[in-house]
Amino acid sequence: MNSLLISAVLSFVNAFVRKFTESKLWALIMRISAACSRSWRSSSVMAFLEREGRSYERSLFARITMSPFTFLEFLQRKIGAALAEKIKASTVCEAGRLYVQNFMALNTRFWGVMLLSAAVVYNVLHAASEGGLNVIVLAVSLIGAVLILPNMNIMGFLNGSKVIDFCKACAGVKNISFDFYDEEAEFGKLRIVSALAAGIATGAVMSVMPLYGLLVPFALFGMLLVLQYPVTGVYAAVFVAPLIPFSSMPLAGVCIWTLISLMIKSVTERGFKWKRDSVGSALILFLFVLLVSCVFSFARSASLTVWAMYFVFIMFYFAIINTITTRDRLYGLLRLFVISGALVALYGVMQYVFGWTTTNAWIDETMFEDETMRVFSTLANPNVLGEYLLLVIPPAAVFFLKDKANTLSKWVYLAVTLLLFVCLILTQSRGCWLGFILAAAIFVTFYEGRWWAFLPLLLCALPFILPETIVDRISSIGNMDDSSTSYRVFIWMGALGILRHYLMGGIGMGEAAFNEVYPFFSYNAIIAPHSHNTFLQLLVEGGIPALVAFLAVIFVFLRGVHRTYKLRRKKSLCSTMLLALGAGVCGFLFQSLFDYTFYNYRVMAVFFMVIGIAMSFKYVSGKRSDDGRSRQS
Repeated sequence: MNSLLISAVLSFVNAFVRKFTESKLWALIMRISAACSRSWRSSSVMAFLEREGRSYERSLFARITMSPFTFLEFLQRKIGAALAEKIKASTVCEAGRLYVQNFMALNTRFWGVMLLSAAVVYNVLHAASEGGLNVIVLAVSLIGAVLILPNMNIMGFLNGSKVIDFCKACAGVKNISFDFYDEEAEFGKLRIVSALAAGIATGAVMSVMPLYGLLVPFALFGMLLVLQYPVTGVYAAVFVAPLIPFSSMPLAGVCIWTLISLMIKSVTERGFKWKRDSVGSALILFLFVLLVSCVFSFARSASLTVWAMYFVFIMFYFAIINTITTRDRLYGLLRLFVISGALVALYGVMQYVFGWTTTNAWIDETMFEDETMRVFSTLANPNVLGEYLLLVIPPAAVFFLKDKANTLSKWVYLAVTLLLFVCLILTQSRGCWLGFILAAAIFVTFYEGRWWAFLPLLLCALPFILPETIVDRISSIGNMDDSSTSYRVFIWMGALGILRHYLMGGIGMGEAAFNEVYPFFSYNAIIAPHSHNTFLQLLVEGGIPALVAFLAVIFVFLRGVHRTYKLRRKKSLCSTMLLALGAGVCGFLFQSLFDYTFYNYRVMAVFFMVIGIAMSFKYVSGKRSDDGRSRQS
């Protein structure tokens, strides 16, 4: 019965589309579309975007802003070879390498030594302080003793696992192999020494702080892995950015360590060249302008702390473009980005379904009596969650659009895209909805302008598709009776009052500086931590120079996206993904008109990560994958 109904609906839709595309209305729309396309291609805007201008790398501005990386390359030439030899000959460095390889391989003897030593040290210290042995830890020590007997790699068995093959098919990464470890590392005494040292440290910390002690071997593995392969830090940062609740410090720690590891690699690896581009120079200029505003801030210490977070996450741009060197890495990073977003969205939808920790704090109950639930998932605020989703929905949709129809991954990404979209709806963030519409309009215009012919049909169908609650929320945009709207307008008026006195230099970065000045200009005694508009907030914090520098970042980014997009085969995965990322950034910036989107550091970090991922397409063009196989763009 269901199959007959679905077949009938599909037949009707196909017949309707066929008749519509054969109609005179369709022909008229196509002529209008072609005329608009010709006008756009010949416009002064396009001419300006495509103009090459002066060589960037030879400019004085580039040499100044890129001088730190030039200095690292100088160190490479002077001391790089000698330092690399010392690292290669170091027993400590070799022990770290063996630790990473055996940890990844899940070598039974290695893990057995680590478990046994950790359990013994914990029980000895526990007995000395508390008196008696912990039975659970004693059982762990027995498990460790048993694991010591064989010397085999459990990871090697995953390659033939049907469960693992199914997971790889869902993600669209069938070419990933689990034999990425060095088999020669499973022999020798030094690896046992490294396992013993890690186990002793784990047991000692567990005796004082059990939870943190359990994290010791994993934290040590992560740090050593990133130190040896900085690209893994990029993968880790992109994945965990939205998943770590409450604090941005763990994410900042991952980014800092990745940058340090990459700098060490750049000095010790012969022939390493830092990538230089106009986006990177604009970002450094932006950081410099913000630093100047912090020096003259009304709350200098707090402002410098905020600037430090900006510095870490903006500089991570260079980690991305200098480690993502192949298409395999680039598309793998994007798929990981989407998977992370799917987990965030799943938790958000579950919040709505089960009523987990939801609140009506962001709803004007006098206007929306039936709408008392807005989801925020791991990001603490519905608007912040919506801003994050604006960046992750476009690449998810592209993977659905471009993966082959006979692959499982295509339909998995369809489900993920729908999940992300449903979560965006459940945020009930009107600015984010409008940002999504703008992003979708940009994507459709450049990808397949003929789809606009279906817009009248879509507009006719929307009243029958959209729930009444969504219609009410959209229709309330601009209504001053809505406390959310009036709240923002009054804050904007107060911020404009600040600008009458501090337009040129700003008041300094951060909430502390804002709260020092804003109360003198506030309307209706409204208390606010920021001005609820990213562009206005940058004006308040850093004056005209800060806003100009940020707009320069956006301009050179969009210009770079445009130029790279024009060089790619139209509708290829490469060009389509690049277009989607650019459209997502535009949608995010539109939402920035109604909220201070950099207030949440994790979302700010994701924004600059997306900037870096998009610009990486410029550098992986024509490059082969790590295993030497060419990839079709």
